[in-house]
Amino acid sequence: MLLSRAQVAERIGASVATVRRYEGTLLHPHLDKDGTHRFDPKEVTALAASRANQALDRGKIRNAKPVVSDARTRGEIAALVFERLEQRQSHAEIVIGLRIEPELVGELFDQYCLGLTERQLRKREPRVPLMEDIETATRLDLTKRLGALPEVEVTRISIGRWRGVYPAGDDKADYAWIVELGGFHVSGGCTVDEITQRYGPGSYRISAYGFNPPGLRWELLIEDLA
Repeated sequence: MLLSRAQVAERIGASVATVRRYEGTLLHPHLDKDGTHRFDPKEVTALAASRANQALDRGKIRNAKPVVSDARTRGEIAALVFERLEQRQSHAEIVIGLRIEPELVGELFDQYCLGLTERQLRKREPRVPLMEDIETATRLDLTKRLGALPEVEVTRISIGRWRGVYPAGDDKADYAWIVELGGFHVSGGCTVDEITQRYGPGSYRISAYGFNPPGLRWELLIEDLA
């Protein structure tokens, strides 16, 4: 079923005026018998995924001048440092670029390196999945799952590096040692290459999260993905 301008605006998270600006370039509406513009759901979903990925990239640093230190909150400084750590900048580059103390960068680096799962694994009762809680799959299984994603929905693909089994807790149970790497959005199916081109070969936990309705669609552990 074709969509109205208002429905398109809701799906891509923008105003109707923004939808009008996209017409003729990113969107190619059809005129119905009443002269009303109608839009292809697949084209709209692709645009929604593109906008979501742009939102992920929006905060990255590109030769930006440093902000005056006194005007920044602790959270803002932490975000700026984490952005530069994501870019693999050196200690000196971060200190010089952001005009902050080297010791603070070191403290934030410790937090950056210690992921959320690893923090839990240090506790007596970790609140993270056991190995048996996550399905282990092959590349072929993953290919089928990715190819079967719904065409007219935006799905977030989240990637975590799987470092193997981590015995933790009082009972030394086998937990999945996962380091979250990030993710991206797709409209419809995608390929394994879209993952390996972004993150390289390796062993991963790969999750698919849908938004309509919100929820985890599936989650897999893949060893030696290439």
